[in-house]
Amino acid sequence: MNKPACKDRIVLRALGGAWIELPGTTGRITARKQVAVIAYLALDRFSASRDLLAGLLWGDVPDAKARASLRQALSELRAAHPVLRDALMIDRANVVLDPESIEIDTVQLLEELKAGQLPNAVRAGGELVNDILYGFETMGSRFADWLVDTRRQISGGYLECISQAAARDDLTPTLRMDMADAALGLDPLGENHCRFAMQLANDLGDIGRALQTYAAFYARMEAELDMEPSLLTQDLAAAIKMGATDRKTTGPVSPTAQKRATPQGAPNAPAKPVSTHGRPVLAVLPLKAIGTEGLKGNLTEMLVDDVVMKIARQREIAIISRVSIRHLASRPDVAAVLRDKMNVRYLLSGTIRLTGSGYHLNVELSRTDDGLLLWAHSLEVAEDDLFRANSDTAEQVVHMLVPQLHRSELSDIRVSDISNLTAYQKLLKAQELVYTLSAPQLEAAGHLLHDAVNTWPGYVPARVALADWYSLRVGQGLSEIPTADTAALKAELEQALALDGRSGRATAMLGHNIAIYERRYDEAFVLFDDAIRATPGDAETLLWTGPTLAYADHEADAVDRLMQASRLTLDDPLRFRYDHFLSIAHFASGDMKEAARVGLASMARNSRYTSNLRITAGACVVIGDMEKARELATRIMLLEPKFRVSNFVSRQAFRDPARRADFGDLLRQAGLPN
Repeated sequence: MNKPACKDRIVLRALGGAWIELPGTTGRITARKQVAVIAYLALDRFSASRDLLAGLLWGDVPDAKARASLRQALSELRAAHPVLRDALMIDRANVVLDPESIEIDTVQLLEELKAGQLPNAVRAGGELVNDILYGFETMGSRFADWLVDTRRQISGGYLECISQAAARDDLTPTLRMDMADAALGLDPLGENHCRFAMQLANDLGDIGRALQTYAAFYARMEAELDMEPSLLTQDLAAAIKMGATDRKTTGPVSPTAQKRATPQGAPNAPAKPVSTHGRPVLAVLPLKAIGTEGLKGNLTEMLVDDVVMKIARQREIAIISRVSIRHLASRPDVAAVLRDKMNVRYLLSGTIRLTGSGYHLNVELSRTDDGLLLWAHSLEVAEDDLFRANSDTAEQVVHMLVPQLHRSELSDIRVSDISNLTAYQKLLKAQELVYTLSAPQLEAAGHLLHDAVNTWPGYVPARVALADWYSLRVGQGLSEIPTADTAALKAELEQALALDGRSGRATAMLGHNIAIYERRYDEAFVLFDDAIRATPGDAETLLWTGPTLAYADHEADAVDRLMQASRLTLDDPLRFRYDHFLSIAHFASGDMKEAARVGLASMARNSRYTSNLRITAGACVVIGDMEKARELATRIMLLEPKFRVSNFVSRQAFRDPARRADFGDLLRQAGLPN
């Protein structure tokens, strides 16, 4: 487990204590605050704002003192070793750790599990998770909360790999049983792991071990929860004891894929529909009316129809027609029926009642497998404009609902073995990697997106995401052959539109890119009109139309459209792009103070977005903040060492050549090389 450090990487030892090993030396860093800074960056997203780090680690002191303490810790870290000096990229707003500069023992352990090995640290059982950054819970409530979540995620990853390894026929029976026992050690009260261990022991002919596993689990449940195992687990124990169960393990039972087993002797479960390549299936139930007096006829069904139609347009989620489930809505077991008969994973339901000024709606999203409530929201609908309000309410529900579905799906796949992901899961995983804008993670995202498109050639959102990946690769200066990547970008969007001519996002993105890379502004405007007609009110469609309006002398329209897109975006991981595009619009309109403010907000969310850094640097020059402009120029050159102003201006997207030249002058004044 504790293999020596690579000669040009530091090593974070987070298990059994916490310290940082320095390459080429026996020295190590043990100062808790310094270790905590590196641990947070390494185990999270490799980038964080200074304010966030200061609040996490020095939340009990005044802000100025917290920032000073962070500054001192960062200075000492960079001075400790040349690798750390190069690995930590620090500016006035953010701290970034180069992922290629560090090895992490928790990740090494995960790789061993994926390879079918069972390290001693995992054999030890439940204390493994609590050993991660042991003792760091005392560093403040915010850091402690983050540590709890991090331990949970890491534990989920270990359980996933262990469960999959336990079902591998190429491993020895002894190792497979040890894997199953290790899963129970990490999750001692997990009945799915207990049943799997019992079934596996039975499959391997060790009935005594299967019953011992059950007896130990029964005693643990009784001692810790004062309850018995479920009937499902008890029935399995009885079947094993009586020799009435087949010796065939159906597969691993993991935290992200718990299947409801059918008890011995129960009727066969109905066949489920063919999988939609991993897309989650959603059903929307009619709203339950509370106090039906005054409710207009068919109001609840109209609202459901609007929600279903707007979700169906996005193609990212499979949704069941209201007509198909109308007869099931009143059943008390509707969630179980939809899960078993139609493979529905998520259920949107709610209530509606008449108020003095209109209607009050409560809507909630839950999972059908365990009933867990994922999201709930209340809305007010004015009665005086019911039909328009009905459509607006559906828009609000969709804009809030879809990110929650993605977040739920990501929580399941974040620690999964990438080779086993479905096309839909690969899309979500790739988008999460793309959002970091880190070169290695962008490359990994590209592989996932190509796999998703190959697995499901007709899935339009995957092709749109792949086109966006090409665009970011070119824009970030990471493309070896930009002309080839821009051609591939267009090809993917054209193929997406051949599959679905009403894809507003694909249409708008195509317009954006032919304007940005080819200056075909008038054609882009036609595409934008088509896109908005296809998907009115979609934030991402609106987003793609904004920069071209700004660059082509329609600055006021650009500001209005991007403000509307921003209002429709609540908790989008790509919010940094919304801020950046709005910054472009303010820059083009001459409001440099607002352009700088919004651009800096974008940088706080993602400090690697070089397109944003350029616009913001130019705005800072105009408003006289040369210190910030030079700081941004330095960061641009760190991220894009080959950047030259003359090359950039020759392909920059302002329609007016004079404006392109003026922008180039601002970048030179900021300190960027010509």
